[in-house]
Amino acid sequence: GQDEEQPNKDGKKQQPVSSFRRVLPQVLAVTAKNTLALNFGLSIAFPTMVIPAISDPNSDMKLTKDQISWLGSLFFIVIPFGCLLSGPCIHRFGRKTMMLVMCIPFAGAWLMFSYAYTPELLFGAVIMHGLVNGLLEAPILTYVAEVCEPEWRGMLASTTVLASLGGIFLQFFMGNYLVWRKSATINVCFPIVSLISLCFIPESPHWLVGRGRIDDAEKALRWLRGWVGLETIKPELDTLVIAIQTSKEKEGSPFTWAPYLNRTFIRPFSLVVASFFIGHFTGMSTLQTYAVGIFQELKSPVSPYSLTAAEGFIQLAGALVCVSILPFVGRRIMAITSTFGTGVCLGALALIGSGWPAVILLLISVFLINSCSKVFPWVLIGEVFSPGVRAVASGMASCIGYSLGFLVNKTYFLTVDLLTLRGVIAMYAAISIAASLFYFLVLPETEGRSLEEVQAHFRGEINLGRGCKKKKYTIGQENVGYVAEES
Repeated sequence: GQDEEQPNKDGKKQQPVSSFRRVLPQVLAVTAKNTLALNFGLSIAFPTMVIPAISDPNSDMKLTKDQISWLGSLFFIVIPFGCLLSGPCIHRFGRKTMMLVMCIPFAGAWLMFSYAYTPELLFGAVIMHGLVNGLLEAPILTYVAEVCEPEWRGMLASTTVLASLGGIFLQFFMGNYLVWRKSATINVCFPIVSLISLCFIPESPHWLVGRGRIDDAEKALRWLRGWVGLETIKPELDTLVIAIQTSKEKEGSPFTWAPYLNRTFIRPFSLVVASFFIGHFTGMSTLQTYAVGIFQELKSPVSPYSLTAAEGFIQLAGALVCVSILPFVGRRIMAITSTFGTGVCLGALALIGSGWPAVILLLISVFLINSCSKVFPWVLIGEVFSPGVRAVASGMASCIGYSLGFLVNKTYFLTVDLLTLRGVIAMYAAISIAASLFYFLVLPETEGRSLEEVQAHFRGEINLGRGCKKKKYTIGQENVGYVAEES
């Protein structure tokens, strides 16, 4: 539809801009950024293809069981080191610049994989992938939040997870037809596509204002709001300049741990860490990393590689369903029903043990995990922290999330030796059922709420928990709680 003409502060009438034209550049900017999220998905899924190939007795590279568990988990423990460097780097160099520069080592890591005939080179490529993806964590998450308007931000932010799951599916699909080294060679093309795409989008206006580059910020905002004139974006630019100046004045005071010791930090931080724990310890990581071996163990009547490709597609479908219905059902119903459903399916799978019914139950569980546990921690990170602690808290929570992924993948063979595969699946089922009760008791309903309202819940001023209904979005509302704390 058409936006009505309104006089600006100088009395001139702003030219009307259609909603389509206004959202299109935001979609294009996020899509260019999402090519990197696709690369993330390709890298996280790659060990799933390599592990069964090098476990084969006829493989040209011999790895011990312990080395294989390192191959499946090393990515997760290296990422936090990149994450820790990511924040200072985007503060200094900018969001777009960081994303552009990281395309080069990304392509280099894929080349290392394609020529990896020794364990050292293989692990070196995994380490490089982990560091690059960690360094990309902050620019990818921050860029989408800073270039999108409030009414589009939630939907466009969730496409990051969809793009990474698209990468996982694509990798599994290639693994069905290609040997892993050939697949790695093809994957070199993807960072190059990212590099080209990113050249055409603007830098974050938040960062540009923070560096005093107001003219560049104006050009970026004019591009992002539909290739419009200055009069259309001037109110938004003025608000942004004031918000960032205020934020910088607050930052003038010395760093203190005080904000990290009160309930407005501890409660949301605990919730985010718990959601990461629930995801990883209900099979989110292991059912993906060790998929081929698990399908073999379930005595699947179909090729384990074909089923792994199907799993990749089902992961993507689960996240798509989450993104599609989340605005209508709200966070609480989605979290409670999907974790409870996962628990029921995994419990039945532990009882049945093998054959077609077991395979179908596993795939349903994967769908349910990806309709909640895969997406949820990242959704929460974006909305539960106050501006003053958001940068540090997001980095800390991400590091803990990846560390839990490392822990569960590294100890997978050990827990299977102790409990058997059916025992491990039964443990995941019990944690899923407990998770549904946990979400019922503590998860706030944040759907349609401004970031300020969410933060008021954690301060104890309002209750968004049990008995609270979701709220519809007000198109064009100002999201008071989102202030760039450092830009």
